Amino acid sequence: LQKGGKLAQYAPPAELLMYPDGRFVEDFVGADRALKRLALQRVRDIDLWKAPLVRVGESVAEARAKVADSDLPYPLLVDGDGRPIGWLSERALAGERVEDVRRSQAEPVVELDDVLRDALSDLLQHETQYGPVVDSRGAVAGVLSVEVIGHALKADPDDVRSGADALVEED
Repeated sequence: LQKGGKLAQYAPPAELLMYPDGRFVEDFVGADRALKRLALQRVRDIDLWKAPLVRVGESVAEARAKVADSDLPYPLLVDGDGRPIGWLSERALAGERVEDVRRSQAEPVVELDDVLRDALSDLLQHETQYGPVVDSRGAVAGVLSVEVIGHALKADPDDVRSGADALVEED
C-alpha cells in the first residue's frame, strides 16, 4: 500500500519481482529481485536440459549420439533404474561398449522439488556448472545448469513450465 492507502500493485510474487509497476513497488521489493525469485521457483517449474543417459555395456556409438543431441559434453552413467551414478570420461567411450570409467561423481544431485536458490547453491558449492535432477524415485528427470537457471530468471513467470518428463533421453 502506498501513502493514503492506495494499492500500488496486485500480482503473484514472481510477477511482482519480475515486473514491478512503478518506483514504489521497485523500492519495496528491493534491488535483488532476481535472487528473490530463486526462492519462489522450484526446479520442476523450469525447462531442464535433456540428460544423455547411458548404461554399462551400451553401444558407444549410441552413447556418442546421445551426447551429440544434448547440451552436455559428457554422458551420464545411470543404473538399471535410471538413477545417476557419474559422468563418464572419454576413456569410457574408447571401446565398442560403454565402460564404467567415471570422469566424476554425479554431484550434486538436485531434486525436482528443490527451490532454485538451493539448487544453485549446490552447484556452486560443488564447483560445477551442472548436475542431474532426479524425481521422487531417484531416476534422472533432466539436468540443471547455471545457464538454465539464468534463462529461467529472464523468463516471464507465466511462461515457466515443467518439461522434465520429456527431457530424459530414452534407451
